[in-house]
Amino acid sequence: MSEFDVIVVGAGPAGASAAIKLASAKANVLLVDRADPPGSKNVSGGVLWGDSLSQVAPDWEKGPVERYVEAKGVSFLTKDSRISIDFRSKKFGEYKSGYTVLRTKFDAWLAKKAKDSGAMVVSGVTIDKLSMKDGKAIGVEQAGETITADAVIIAEGANSRVAINSGIKKKPSDRHIALGIKEIIKLPEKTITERFGLSSAKMGFASEYVLGFLDGGVKAGGFLYTNKESVSIGAVISMGDLRNNNQTYSFNIIEQFKEHPFIAPLLEGGRVEEYSAHLVPEGGLAVNSIHGNGYMIAGDAAGFTFSNGLVLQGMNYAIVSGIVAADSFLQKKEKGIGAGANFSNYTDNLSKTFVLKDMKNFRGVDAVTWSNSIHQTIPAIAEEAMLNMFSESGEPKEHLAKILFKSLKERKESKKDLAMDLYRMMRRM
Repeated sequence: MSEFDVIVVGAGPAGASAAIKLASAKANVLLVDRADPPGSKNVSGGVLWGDSLSQVAPDWEKGPVERYVEAKGVSFLTKDSRISIDFRSKKFGEYKSGYTVLRTKFDAWLAKKAKDSGAMVVSGVTIDKLSMKDGKAIGVEQAGETITADAVIIAEGANSRVAINSGIKKKPSDRHIALGIKEIIKLPEKTITERFGLSSAKMGFASEYVLGFLDGGVKAGGFLYTNKESVSIGAVISMGDLRNNNQTYSFNIIEQFKEHPFIAPLLEGGRVEEYSAHLVPEGGLAVNSIHGNGYMIAGDAAGFTFSNGLVLQGMNYAIVSGIVAADSFLQKKEKGIGAGANFSNYTDNLSKTFVLKDMKNFRGVDAVTWSNSIHQTIPAIAEEAMLNMFSESGEPKEHLAKILFKSLKERKESKKDLAMDLYRMMRRM
């Protein structure tokens, strides 16, 4: 007989949500995380989109959330300009659209929810790999010891060592991974509210940026989110570009972002309180199968994130996949199926949610988000068009089409290539 019904590896949003669901159903659950306390290594994220967490924590809005996102931005940055969409709508209030969170606080709170629900929570322990017998996972191995369980849910993030060491996931390739660099910059609550044009101290701003001005041709995206008394700012950088360039470092990129003439004023007077780096899943599913005999893979470990340059989301995908993994185990248990079951029902159940539907519908979106058109051509063309429309030089204004063709010619990019990239954007974004 197994020591636990389920062992959940990783106490981020996916793992903690799974543990809460299982423990609430009276399953014997072990939730184990390498960080002590849980959450201290989880520096990714910034905005919790949607209301999926209410399925296991109905009071989550009373937890350690920072600000409700009332303003969403998307910007292209060139060396001298910012071309932006600043979207604000009262209709945001009709949905629980998004709250900024600080993962160190939020993940610790969620892990405590799991403990309060009845799960055994163990922190500061690194699991090495799955324990396998006759092709089935029978638990996990830690420092040469085996802890047995009827099922294991792997939810330990993008660099999932348990999955890799167990041979069920390949080492991340440059296509499937990016490097995230993040800083927390301390600012007074009143300053943040006024500086970002927010209606109250409870309201927040979230924005993504295309950093089209970086040295060395390195492609990167940026993000900036407001918390109660701090700003989260960071960059997500192409690993392939960093490797090929071999002269540009990640800390140079975030400094260039912070020093941009339209970003620096937002951070003026702030003090860096925290600096961190982490891997970010890119390119969709990161495993051949999200289930096997005795195990399921959830959250970032499976590649469940969405990024198209305009939207960056991950925590909502993690939460839903964790809950569905828990439900899938409970279905098997109800049928009397014991250790080492094949959890094909996990894939079936998850395919009914937005998680796998989005993975399917937006497959290949990374080819758009990391394209030269997005990072260089489109920002440059947009900058020239805006300058032509909104400035006065004493010369006749040009038609937009002429500006477009001239800009393409200067950048030695064909109309055909741009048209193909625009077509891909329409299909994949």
